[in-house]
Amino acid sequence: MGATVFVDSPIGGDEVRIDCEEARVVGDLVWAIPDDGEQTVIPLSNVTGIKGELVEQEVEQIESPGGRFTELVTDIS
Repeated sequence: MGATVFVDSPIGGDEVRIDCEEARVVGDLVWAIPDDGEQTVIPLSNVTGIKGELVEQEVEQIESPGGRFTELVTDIS
């Protein structure tokens, strides 16, 4: 099981496809999380699609330097 993130402009070479264990959509960012744990953060405006078998959504409280806020988080794996 895993997720694939497709991007419009290549990131780190000429790859327009990023295979990962999980992808998290938080606000206007996509966090691509591979098996090795090294995360890639991609602006949602550069993402053309995300493919995965399992999709979960929940509202999470996220800590930031300015305080805590809530955000809809979509996990795709």
